[in-house]
Amino acid sequence: MPFDTESIKRQAKSNYEKAWLETRELLKLSGNYFNLQSKAKTHPVNDFISDARLQMIALGFEEVVLPMFVEEDEIYKQYGPEAALILDRLFYLAGLPRPDIGISKEKIDRVKQIVPDIANIEKLKDLFRMYKTGDIEADDMIEFIVEEFLVSESQASEIIDKVFPELKALRPIPTKTTLRSHTTALWFKVLAELKKKKRMPLQYFTICPKFRREQKIDATHLYDSNTLSLVIMTEEISLEDCQKIAKTICEQLGFKNSKSEIKKATSKYYAPQTEFEIFVEHPTTKEWIEIGDGGFYSPVSLAQYDIEHPVFNIGFGVERICMIRTEIEDIRKLVYPYFYEDISFSDEEISKGIKYQKIPLTEKGIEIKDAIINTAIENKDEKSPIEIKVWGGTIKDNKIEVSIWEKDKNVKLLGPAALNKIWVKNGEIIGLASEKTLDDGVDSGKTYLEGIASEMAYLIEIMLDQNKSNYEHRVKMCYRASEINTEVDDIILEYIHSKQKKIDIRGPVFVGLSFKKVD
Repeated sequence: MPFDTESIKRQAKSNYEKAWLETRELLKLSGNYFNLQSKAKTHPVNDFISDARLQMIALGFEEVVLPMFVEEDEIYKQYGPEAALILDRLFYLAGLPRPDIGISKEKIDRVKQIVPDIANIEKLKDLFRMYKTGDIEADDMIEFIVEEFLVSESQASEIIDKVFPELKALRPIPTKTTLRSHTTALWFKVLAELKKKKRMPLQYFTICPKFRREQKIDATHLYDSNTLSLVIMTEEISLEDCQKIAKTICEQLGFKNSKSEIKKATSKYYAPQTEFEIFVEHPTTKEWIEIGDGGFYSPVSLAQYDIEHPVFNIGFGVERICMIRTEIEDIRKLVYPYFYEDISFSDEEISKGIKYQKIPLTEKGIEIKDAIINTAIENKDEKSPIEIKVWGGTIKDNKIEVSIWEKDKNVKLLGPAALNKIWVKNGEIIGLASEKTLDDGVDSGKTYLEGIASEMAYLIEIMLDQNKSNYEHRVKMCYRASEINTEVDDIILEYIHSKQKKIDIRGPVFVGLSFKKVD
Protein backbone atom coordinates (compact mmCIF):
# COMPACT_ATOMS: atom_id res chain seq x y z
CA MET A 1 0.00 0.00 0.00
CA PRO A 2 1.25 3.56 -0.68
CA PHE A 3 2.45 5.59 2.28
CA ASP A 4 -0.05 8.02 3.78
CA THR A 5 2.27 10.98 3.27
CA GLU A 6 -0.06 13.54 4.85
CA SER A 7 -0.25 11.47 8.02
CA ILE A 8 3.53 10.99 8.07
CA LYS A 9 4.16 14.73 7.67
CA ARG A 10 1.70 15.44 10.47
CA GLN A 11 3.46 12.93 12.75
CA ALA A 12 6.89 14.33 11.89
CA LYS A 13 5.83 17.89 12.72
CA SER A 14 4.46 16.74 16.05
CA ASN A 15 7.34 14.42 17.01
CA TYR A 16 10.01 13.87 14.37
CA GLU A 17 11.97 11.22 16.27
CA LYS A 18 8.85 9.17 17.03
CA ALA A 19 7.72 9.37 13.40
CA TRP A 20 11.21 8.44 12.19
CA LEU A 21 11.26 5.34 14.37
CA GLU A 22 7.69 4.21 13.79
CA THR A 23 7.61 4.60 10.01
CA ARG A 24 10.30 1.93 9.77
CA GLU A 25 7.38 -0.48 10.23
CA LEU A 26 6.07 0.60 6.80
CA LEU A 27 9.07 -1.07 5.13
CA LYS A 28 9.48 -4.77 4.39
CA LEU A 29 12.80 -6.00 5.74
CA SER A 30 12.75 -9.54 4.37
CA GLY A 31 11.08 -11.47 1.58
CA ASN A 32 11.26 -11.59 -2.21
CA TYR A 33 9.07 -8.90 -3.72
CA PHE A 34 11.05 -7.22 -6.46
CA ASN A 35 13.37 -8.04 -9.35
CA LEU A 36 15.16 -5.52 -11.52
CA GLN A 37 13.18 -4.54 -14.61
CA SER A 38 14.50 -3.96 -18.12
CA LYS A 39 14.49 -0.15 -18.05
CA ALA A 40 18.06 0.56 -19.11
CA LYS A 41 18.62 3.92 -20.80
CA THR A 42 21.67 6.17 -21.03
CA HIS A 43 21.73 9.96 -20.79
CA PRO A 44 22.79 11.82 -23.96
CA VAL A 45 25.20 14.05 -22.01
CA ASN A 46 27.10 11.06 -20.63
CA ASP A 47 26.99 9.35 -24.03
CA PHE A 48 28.68 12.37 -25.55
CA ILE A 49 31.29 12.56 -22.79
CA SER A 50 32.20 8.89 -23.32
CA ASP A 51 32.58 9.35 -27.07
CA ALA A 52 34.38 12.69 -26.83
CA ARG A 53 37.02 11.30 -24.47
CA LEU A 54 37.99 8.65 -26.99
CA GLN A 55 37.99 11.17 -29.86
CA MET A 56 40.28 13.58 -28.02
CA ILE A 57 42.68 10.76 -27.15
CA ALA A 58 42.64 9.67 -30.81
CA LEU A 59 43.58 13.23 -31.82
CA GLY A 60 46.65 13.05 -29.55
CA PHE A 61 45.51 14.71 -26.32
CA GLU A 62 46.27 13.37 -22.85
CA GLU A 63 43.47 13.43 -20.30
CA VAL A 64 43.87 15.11 -16.90
CA VAL A 65 41.58 15.78 -13.94
CA LEU A 66 41.45 19.40 -12.79
CA PRO A 67 40.73 20.54 -9.22
CA MET A 68 37.19 21.71 -8.43
CA PHE A 69 38.09 24.63 -6.18
CA VAL A 70 39.73 27.92 -7.14
CA GLU A 71 41.07 30.56 -4.77
CA GLU A 72 39.89 34.10 -5.42
CA ASP A 73 43.41 35.45 -5.94
CA GLU A 74 43.86 33.15 -8.95
CA ILE A 75 41.12 35.11 -10.73
CA TYR A 76 42.99 38.37 -10.11
CA LYS A 77 46.20 36.86 -11.46
CA GLN A 78 44.46 35.78 -14.66
CA TYR A 79 42.03 38.62 -15.31
CA GLY A 80 43.84 41.63 -13.90
CA PRO A 81 41.54 44.67 -13.64
CA GLU A 82 38.61 42.69 -15.11
CA ALA A 83 38.62 40.26 -12.16
CA ALA A 84 36.24 42.32 -10.03
CA LEU A 85 33.55 41.86 -12.69
CA ILE A 86 34.30 38.18 -13.26
CA LEU A 87 33.87 37.40 -9.56
CA ASP A 88 30.19 38.26 -9.88
CA ARG A 89 29.57 35.06 -11.83
CA LEU A 90 31.30 32.79 -9.32
CA PHE A 91 29.85 30.71 -6.52
CA TYR A 92 31.75 31.26 -3.29
CA LEU A 93 32.03 28.49 -0.73
CA ALA A 94 31.00 28.93 2.90
CA GLY A 95 31.26 26.75 5.99
CA LEU A 96 29.66 26.55 9.39
CA PRO A 97 31.91 27.63 12.28
CA ARG A 98 32.55 25.13 15.05
CA PRO A 99 31.47 26.97 18.18
CA ASP A 100 32.74 26.76 21.74
CA ILE A 101 29.93 24.98 23.60
CA GLY A 102 29.99 25.13 27.36
CA ILE A 103 28.45 22.32 29.44
CA SER A 104 26.62 24.14 32.21
CA LYS A 105 24.79 22.53 35.12
CA GLU A 106 21.53 23.54 33.43
CA LYS A 107 22.52 21.62 30.29
CA ILE A 108 23.49 18.57 32.35
CA ASP A 109 20.11 18.70 34.10
CA ARG A 110 18.35 18.80 30.73
CA VAL A 111 20.36 15.81 29.52
CA LYS A 112 19.33 13.89 32.65
CA GLN A 113 15.68 14.70 31.98
CA ILE A 114 16.07 12.87 28.68
CA VAL A 115 18.28 10.04 30.05
CA PRO A 116 18.04 9.90 33.86
CA ASP A 117 20.67 7.18 34.26
CA ILE A 118 23.13 8.45 31.64
CA ALA A 119 26.70 7.28 32.21
CA ASN A 120 29.91 9.34 31.94
CA ILE A 121 28.02 12.61 31.52
CA GLU A 122 31.14 14.62 32.34
CA LYS A 123 32.61 13.37 29.07
CA LEU A 124 30.22 15.69 27.23
CA LYS A 125 32.88 18.35 27.65
CA ASP A 126 35.40 16.08 25.90
CA LEU A 127 32.90 15.44 23.10
CA PHE A 128 32.43 19.10 22.25
CA ARG A 129 36.12 19.84 22.68
CA MET A 130 36.84 17.14 20.08
CA TYR A 131 34.11 18.60 17.86
CA LYS A 132 35.65 22.08 18.12
CA THR A 133 39.16 20.85 17.27
CA GLY A 134 37.95 18.66 14.42
CA ASP A 135 38.91 15.38 16.06
CA ILE A 136 35.33 14.21 15.60
CA GLU A 137 33.19 15.00 12.56
CA ALA A 138 29.74 16.49 13.08
CA ASP A 139 28.02 13.62 11.28
CA ASP A 140 29.67 11.16 13.68
CA MET A 141 28.42 12.85 16.85
CA ILE A 142 25.18 10.87 17.20
CA GLU A 143 27.05 7.58 16.88
CA PHE A 144 29.70 8.80 19.36
CA ILE A 145 27.03 9.75 21.92
CA VAL A 146 25.29 6.38 21.53
CA GLU A 147 28.51 4.42 22.05
CA GLU A 148 30.15 6.60 24.71
CA PHE A 149 27.12 7.34 26.87
CA LEU A 150 25.20 4.07 26.33
CA VAL A 151 21.97 5.75 25.15
CA SER A 152 19.58 4.97 22.32
CA GLU A 153 19.86 6.64 18.94
CA SER A 154 16.64 8.58 19.52
CA GLN A 155 17.88 9.79 22.90
CA ALA A 156 21.14 10.95 21.34
CA SER A 157 19.19 12.89 18.70
CA GLU A 158 16.98 14.47 21.37
CA ILE A 159 20.03 15.55 23.37
CA ILE A 160 21.47 17.37 20.35
CA ASP A 161 18.10 18.88 19.42
CA LYS A 162 16.80 19.93 22.84
CA VAL A 163 19.93 20.59 24.90
CA PHE A 164 22.21 22.29 22.38
CA PRO A 165 20.03 24.69 20.32
CA GLU A 166 23.12 26.79 19.54
CA LEU A 167 24.03 24.20 16.90
CA LYS A 168 20.86 25.09 14.97
CA ALA A 169 21.66 28.80 15.24
CA LEU A 170 24.96 28.54 13.36
CA ARG A 171 25.22 30.61 10.18
CA PRO A 172 27.61 30.00 7.25
CA ILE A 173 30.77 32.10 7.03
CA PRO A 174 31.97 32.80 3.45
CA THR A 175 35.50 31.94 2.35
CA LYS A 176 37.71 33.17 -0.49
CA THR A 177 37.39 29.79 -2.22
CA THR A 178 35.15 29.49 -5.28
CA LEU A 179 33.76 26.71 -7.41
CA ARG A 180 35.39 26.73 -10.83
CA SER A 181 33.34 28.73 -13.33
CA HIS A 182 35.69 27.89 -16.19
CA THR A 183 38.57 25.48 -16.57
CA THR A 184 40.93 28.29 -17.52
CA ALA A 185 41.18 29.12 -13.83
CA LEU A 186 42.91 25.76 -13.31
CA TRP A 187 44.88 25.31 -16.56
CA PHE A 188 47.35 28.08 -15.64
CA LYS A 189 48.38 26.36 -12.40
CA VAL A 190 48.41 22.89 -13.97
CA LEU A 191 50.54 23.97 -16.94
CA ALA A 192 52.95 25.74 -14.60
CA GLU A 193 53.61 22.36 -12.97
CA LEU A 194 53.52 20.19 -16.09
CA LYS A 195 56.08 22.32 -17.96
CA LYS A 196 58.61 21.30 -15.30
CA LYS A 197 58.00 17.59 -15.83
CA LYS A 198 56.90 17.04 -19.46
CA ARG A 199 58.45 17.77 -22.82
CA MET A 200 56.66 20.09 -25.25
CA PRO A 201 54.33 20.18 -26.97
CA LEU A 202 51.93 19.78 -24.06
CA GLN A 203 48.52 18.62 -25.29
CA TYR A 204 45.92 18.03 -22.57
CA PHE A 205 42.15 17.82 -22.28
CA THR A 206 39.56 17.39 -19.59
CA ILE A 207 35.78 17.01 -19.51
CA CYS A 208 34.36 18.27 -16.25
CA PRO A 209 31.56 20.27 -14.66
CA LYS A 210 31.73 24.01 -14.16
CA PHE A 211 29.50 26.24 -12.05
CA ARG A 212 28.40 29.71 -13.09
CA ARG A 213 26.06 32.16 -11.36
CA GLU A 214 24.12 33.00 -14.51
CA GLN A 215 21.73 35.95 -14.51
CA LYS A 216 18.93 33.55 -15.36
CA ILE A 217 18.33 29.92 -16.24
CA ASP A 218 16.90 29.60 -19.74
CA ALA A 219 16.99 27.49 -22.89
CA THR A 220 20.78 27.86 -23.27
CA HIS A 221 22.03 28.61 -19.73
CA LEU A 222 22.39 26.49 -16.59
CA TYR A 223 24.07 27.08 -13.25
CA ASP A 224 26.07 23.87 -13.66
CA SER A 225 27.17 22.36 -16.94
CA ASN A 226 30.02 20.36 -18.43
CA THR A 227 32.84 21.64 -20.57
CA LEU A 228 35.26 19.89 -22.93
CA SER A 229 38.43 21.92 -22.47
CA LEU A 230 41.76 21.55 -24.26
CA VAL A 231 45.15 23.25 -24.02
CA ILE A 232 48.20 23.17 -26.24
CA MET A 233 51.52 24.67 -25.13
CA THR A 234 54.37 24.69 -27.60
CA GLU A 235 57.23 26.86 -28.79
CA GLU A 236 55.55 28.01 -32.02
CA ILE A 237 51.87 28.02 -32.98
CA SER A 238 49.76 30.54 -34.90
CA LEU A 239 46.15 31.70 -34.45
CA GLU A 240 45.47 30.17 -37.88
CA ASP A 241 46.77 26.83 -36.54
CA CYS A 242 44.43 27.17 -33.55
CA GLN A 243 41.37 27.81 -35.71
CA LYS A 244 42.22 24.80 -37.90
CA ILE A 245 42.49 22.61 -34.81
CA ALA A 246 39.15 23.95 -33.57
CA LYS A 247 37.53 23.11 -36.91
CA THR A 248 39.01 19.60 -36.83
CA ILE A 249 37.61 19.04 -33.34
CA CYS A 250 34.19 20.25 -34.50
CA GLU A 251 34.28 17.71 -37.33
CA GLN A 252 35.23 14.98 -34.86
CA LEU A 253 32.22 15.98 -32.76
CA GLY A 254 29.93 15.63 -35.77
CA PHE A 255 29.70 19.22 -37.05
CA LYS A 256 30.92 19.43 -40.61
CA ASN A 257 29.64 22.98 -41.01
CA SER A 258 30.94 25.33 -38.30
CA LYS A 259 32.10 28.92 -38.30
CA SER A 260 34.35 30.94 -36.02
CA GLU A 261 34.31 34.66 -35.26
CA ILE A 262 36.86 36.80 -33.45
CA LYS A 263 35.18 38.41 -30.43
CA LYS A 264 34.95 42.18 -30.39
CA ALA A 265 35.67 42.34 -26.64
CA THR A 266 38.41 39.99 -25.44
CA SER A 267 38.51 38.42 -21.98
CA LYS A 268 41.62 39.67 -20.19
CA TYR A 269 43.15 36.20 -19.81
CA TYR A 270 43.25 35.96 -23.64
CA ALA A 271 45.57 38.06 -25.80
CA PRO A 272 43.79 40.95 -27.60
CA GLN A 273 41.91 39.95 -30.77
CA THR A 274 42.84 36.26 -30.43
CA GLU A 275 39.66 35.06 -28.69
CA PHE A 276 37.18 33.47 -31.06
CA GLU A 277 33.79 31.79 -30.73
CA ILE A 278 32.60 28.74 -32.67
CA PHE A 279 29.04 28.46 -33.93
CA VAL A 280 27.02 25.62 -35.43
CA GLU A 281 23.48 25.63 -36.79
CA HIS A 282 20.65 24.02 -34.80
CA PRO A 283 18.90 21.62 -37.21
CA THR A 284 15.41 22.49 -35.95
CA THR A 285 15.47 26.21 -35.17
CA LYS A 286 18.12 27.02 -37.84
CA GLU A 287 19.68 29.34 -35.26
CA TRP A 288 23.47 29.57 -35.08
CA ILE A 289 24.43 28.65 -31.52
CA GLU A 290 27.79 29.21 -29.87
CA ILE A 291 29.28 25.89 -28.74
CA GLY A 292 32.89 26.86 -28.09
CA ASP A 293 35.26 29.66 -27.15
CA GLY A 294 39.02 29.70 -27.50
CA GLY A 295 42.16 31.73 -28.08
CA PHE A 296 45.74 32.44 -27.00
CA TYR A 297 46.29 32.98 -23.30
CA SER A 298 47.61 36.47 -22.66
CA PRO A 299 51.39 36.56 -22.07
CA VAL A 300 50.59 38.86 -19.13
CA SER A 301 48.49 36.16 -17.46
CA LEU A 302 51.01 33.45 -18.37
CA ALA A 303 53.81 35.47 -16.81
CA GLN A 304 52.01 35.33 -13.43
CA TYR A 305 52.73 31.58 -13.53
CA ASP A 306 56.23 31.83 -15.09
CA ILE A 307 55.04 30.24 -18.33
CA GLU A 308 57.33 31.35 -21.19
CA HIS A 309 55.59 29.79 -24.22
CA PRO A 310 52.29 30.40 -26.06
CA VAL A 311 49.25 28.47 -24.89
CA PHE A 312 46.14 27.82 -26.97
CA ASN A 313 43.00 26.98 -25.01
CA ILE A 314 39.53 26.13 -26.24
CA GLY A 315 36.42 24.98 -24.40
CA PHE A 316 33.24 23.42 -25.76
CA GLY A 317 29.87 23.43 -24.02
CA VAL A 318 28.89 19.77 -23.68
CA GLU A 319 25.19 20.36 -23.01
CA ARG A 320 24.81 22.80 -25.90
CA ILE A 321 26.42 20.30 -28.27
CA CYS A 322 24.11 17.53 -27.05
CA MET A 323 21.10 19.82 -27.38
CA ILE A 324 21.94 20.40 -31.03
CA ARG A 325 22.78 16.76 -31.76
CA THR A 326 19.50 15.57 -30.23
CA GLU A 327 17.54 18.43 -31.89
CA ILE A 328 16.17 19.51 -28.52
CA GLU A 329 15.46 23.24 -28.34
CA ASP A 330 15.80 23.76 -24.58
CA ILE A 331 18.95 22.73 -22.70
CA ARG A 332 16.90 22.27 -19.51
CA LYS A 333 14.76 19.58 -21.13
CA LEU A 334 17.91 17.77 -22.26
CA VAL A 335 19.69 17.77 -18.90
CA TYR A 336 16.77 17.65 -16.47
CA PRO A 337 13.89 16.04 -18.38
CA TYR A 338 12.19 15.04 -15.13
CA PHE A 339 11.75 18.75 -14.30
CA TYR A 340 11.27 20.37 -17.70
CA GLU A 341 10.08 17.96 -20.36
CA ASP A 342 6.46 18.11 -21.46
CA ILE A 343 4.30 16.23 -19.01
CA SER A 344 0.81 14.84 -18.95
CA PHE A 345 -1.43 14.00 -16.03
CA SER A 346 -4.61 11.97 -15.87
CA ASP A 347 -7.61 13.31 -13.98
CA GLU A 348 -6.85 10.76 -11.26
CA GLU A 349 -3.25 12.03 -10.95
CA ILE A 350 -4.44 15.65 -10.85
CA SER A 351 -6.91 14.83 -8.08
CA LYS A 352 -4.07 13.37 -5.98
CA GLY A 353 -2.17 16.63 -6.40
CA ILE A 354 -4.91 18.63 -4.65
CA LYS A 355 -4.11 19.02 -0.95
CA TYR A 356 -4.98 21.07 2.08
CA GLN A 357 -2.28 23.65 2.90
CA LYS A 358 -2.70 23.54 6.68
CA ILE A 359 -3.78 20.46 8.62
CA PRO A 360 -4.07 19.89 12.39
CA LEU A 361 -1.04 18.27 13.95
CA THR A 362 -2.56 16.76 17.10
CA GLU A 363 -5.34 14.32 17.90
CA LYS A 364 -7.38 17.08 19.55
CA GLY A 365 -6.82 19.27 16.52
CA ILE A 366 -8.30 16.51 14.35
CA GLU A 367 -11.20 16.25 16.81
CA ILE A 368 -11.88 19.97 16.41
CA LYS A 369 -11.77 19.70 12.61
CA ASP A 370 -14.25 16.78 12.60
CA ALA A 371 -16.52 18.56 15.11
CA ILE A 372 -16.65 21.68 12.91
CA ILE A 373 -17.61 19.59 9.87
CA ASN A 374 -20.25 17.49 11.63
CA THR A 375 -21.88 20.45 13.42
CA ALA A 376 -21.90 22.56 10.25
CA ILE A 377 -23.59 19.82 8.22
CA GLU A 378 -26.17 19.08 10.92
CA ASN A 379 -27.16 22.75 11.22
CA LYS A 380 -26.52 23.98 7.67
CA ASP A 381 -30.09 25.28 7.20
CA GLU A 382 -30.45 27.00 10.58
CA LYS A 383 -31.39 30.66 10.32
CA SER A 384 -29.17 33.48 11.48
CA PRO A 385 -28.08 35.25 13.56
CA ILE A 386 -26.79 32.07 15.21
CA GLU A 387 -23.77 30.77 17.12
CA ILE A 388 -23.28 27.08 17.94
CA LYS A 389 -20.59 25.57 20.15
CA VAL A 390 -18.91 22.76 18.21
CA TRP A 391 -16.17 21.67 20.61
CA GLY A 392 -15.01 22.27 24.15
CA GLY A 393 -12.02 20.84 25.99
CA THR A 394 -8.45 21.34 27.16
CA ILE A 395 -5.41 21.68 24.92
CA LYS A 396 -1.98 22.20 26.49
CA ASP A 397 -3.53 23.29 29.81
CA ASN A 398 -5.83 25.73 28.01
CA LYS A 399 -9.58 25.24 28.32
CA ILE A 400 -11.18 26.45 25.10
CA GLU A 401 -14.45 26.52 23.20
CA VAL A 402 -14.82 26.47 19.42
CA SER A 403 -17.93 27.85 17.73
CA ILE A 404 -19.46 28.20 14.28
CA TRP A 405 -21.58 31.26 13.64
CA GLU A 406 -23.35 33.53 11.20
CA LYS A 407 -24.00 37.13 12.23
CA ASP A 408 -25.85 38.45 9.16
CA LYS A 409 -29.62 38.36 9.62
CA ASN A 410 -32.07 36.06 7.82
CA VAL A 411 -29.56 33.82 6.08
CA LYS A 412 -28.58 30.21 6.62
CA LEU A 413 -25.67 29.10 8.80
CA LEU A 414 -23.69 28.04 5.71
CA GLY A 415 -23.36 29.76 2.37
CA PRO A 416 -24.50 27.93 -0.78
CA ALA A 417 -20.96 26.78 -1.71
CA ALA A 418 -19.74 25.76 1.76
CA LEU A 419 -20.34 22.05 1.15
CA ASN A 420 -18.96 22.03 -2.38
CA LYS A 421 -16.72 19.16 -3.45
CA ILE A 422 -13.67 19.50 -5.69
CA TRP A 423 -13.82 17.45 -8.89
CA VAL A 424 -11.45 16.94 -11.80
CA LYS A 425 -12.58 16.39 -15.38
CA ASN A 426 -10.62 16.62 -18.63
CA GLY A 427 -7.69 18.22 -16.84
CA GLU A 428 -9.76 20.93 -15.17
CA ILE A 429 -10.40 21.43 -11.44
CA ILE A 430 -14.01 22.32 -10.68
CA GLY A 431 -16.00 23.08 -7.53
CA LEU A 432 -19.37 21.34 -7.52
CA ALA A 433 -22.34 21.27 -5.15
CA SER A 434 -22.22 18.28 -2.80
CA GLU A 435 -25.32 16.62 -4.30
CA LYS A 436 -24.01 16.81 -7.89
CA THR A 437 -21.58 14.58 -9.81
CA LEU A 438 -19.61 14.83 -13.03
CA ASP A 439 -19.90 11.98 -15.53
CA ASP A 440 -16.41 10.59 -16.22
CA GLY A 441 -15.03 13.02 -13.63
CA VAL A 442 -12.90 12.21 -10.57
CA ASP A 443 -13.99 13.23 -7.08
CA SER A 444 -10.81 14.44 -5.32
CA GLY A 445 -12.30 13.76 -1.90
CA LYS A 446 -11.58 17.37 -0.93
CA THR A 447 -14.35 19.73 0.17
CA TYR A 448 -14.51 23.45 0.85
CA LEU A 449 -15.76 22.86 4.40
CA GLU A 450 -13.05 20.36 5.31
CA GLY A 451 -10.38 22.73 4.01
CA ILE A 452 -11.73 25.57 6.13
CA ALA A 453 -12.16 23.34 9.21
CA SER A 454 -8.61 21.95 8.85
CA GLU A 455 -7.14 25.45 8.70
CA MET A 456 -9.12 26.58 11.75
CA ALA A 457 -8.01 23.57 13.80
CA TYR A 458 -4.38 24.14 12.73
CA LEU A 459 -4.57 27.86 13.64
CA ILE A 460 -5.98 27.05 17.09
CA GLU A 461 -2.96 24.80 17.77
CA ILE A 462 -0.55 27.51 16.62
CA MET A 463 -2.26 30.35 18.47
CA LEU A 464 -2.36 28.48 21.74
CA ASP A 465 1.40 28.00 21.41
CA GLN A 466 1.59 31.79 20.96
CA ASN A 467 -0.61 32.33 24.05
CA LYS A 468 -3.45 33.89 22.02
CA SER A 469 -6.77 33.84 23.88
CA ASN A 470 -9.25 34.14 20.95
CA TYR A 471 -9.53 34.26 17.20
CA GLU A 472 -12.20 34.60 14.50
CA HIS A 473 -11.85 32.97 11.09
CA ARG A 474 -14.25 34.11 8.37
CA VAL A 475 -14.43 32.91 4.76
CA LYS A 476 -16.90 34.78 2.57
CA MET A 477 -16.65 34.52 -1.21
CA CYS A 478 -14.16 32.00 -2.54
CA TYR A 479 -12.18 33.07 -5.60
CA ARG A 480 -8.91 31.18 -5.13
CA ALA A 481 -8.01 27.74 -3.82
CA SER A 482 -5.99 29.24 -0.97
CA GLU A 483 -9.16 30.84 0.45
CA ILE A 484 -10.46 27.38 1.29
CA ASN A 485 -7.02 26.19 2.49
CA THR A 486 -6.39 24.20 -0.68
CA GLU A 487 -3.40 24.06 -3.00
CA VAL A 488 -2.41 22.23 -6.16
CA ASP A 489 1.09 20.71 -6.62
CA ASP A 490 3.28 23.14 -8.55
CA ILE A 491 4.07 20.71 -11.37
CA ILE A 492 0.37 19.91 -11.87
CA LEU A 493 -0.51 23.60 -11.72
CA GLU A 494 2.10 24.30 -14.41
CA TYR A 495 0.59 21.52 -16.53
CA ILE A 496 -2.95 22.91 -16.16
CA HIS A 497 -1.82 26.40 -17.18
CA SER A 498 0.28 25.11 -20.09
CA LYS A 499 -2.76 23.28 -21.47
CA GLN A 500 -4.91 26.38 -20.96
CA LYS A 501 -7.21 24.45 -18.67
CA LYS A 502 -9.06 26.12 -15.81
CA ILE A 503 -9.41 25.93 -12.05
CA ASP A 504 -12.88 27.10 -11.10
CA ILE A 505 -13.68 26.83 -7.41
CA ARG A 506 -15.54 30.12 -7.08
CA GLY A 507 -18.59 30.35 -4.86
CA PRO A 508 -20.30 31.99 -1.85
CA VAL A 509 -18.99 30.05 1.16
CA PHE A 510 -19.82 32.28 4.16
CA VAL A 511 -18.48 30.22 7.05
CA GLY A 512 -17.64 31.88 10.38
CA LEU A 513 -15.55 30.13 13.06
CA SER A 514 -14.01 31.25 16.33
CA PHE A 515 -12.29 29.98 19.43
CA LYS A 516 -11.76 31.47 22.87
CA LYS A 517 -10.17 30.49 26.12
CA VAL A 518 -12.64 29.96 28.96
CA ASP A 519 -12.18 29.82 32.72
